[in-house]
Amino acid sequence: MLPSYQNSNDLLINAVKNNYYFMLIAQLNKDFNLAGFDFKLSKDNSPIALKEALKKGIQYLISNDTSTYNNLLYVVDVPEEVIKNMDASNIDEYVENITFLLLKRVWKKVWFKNKYANNS
Repeated sequence: MLPSYQNSNDLLINAVKNNYYFMLIAQLNKDFNLAGFDFKLSKDNSPIALKEALKKGIQYLISNDTSTYNNLLYVVDVPEEVIKNMDASNIDEYVENITFLLLKRVWKKVWFKNKYANNS
């Protein structure tokens, strides 16, 4: 069963525990590249540093490149309705929530890929 997480920190800590952390970073980098965002996350980053780098990247896109931001949401497959219904009045909270949504969706890709690759 696909694990459920309360926040980004919980998700990242469990990714490390389950040996999916590096695969999560690789998938994030792949999705950024597919969205046309020249942004690389280092596998040397701690989960907290990774989250902060992600937040900075997302905030940059929201402020400076909405087209690439929208492409990223599309590539990662974050539901448009969820984004539309989010409160964007506090940019820090908004970016935190977007970061969590991105991580959850990418985590889901990594989890399914590994679950079904190991069962073949």
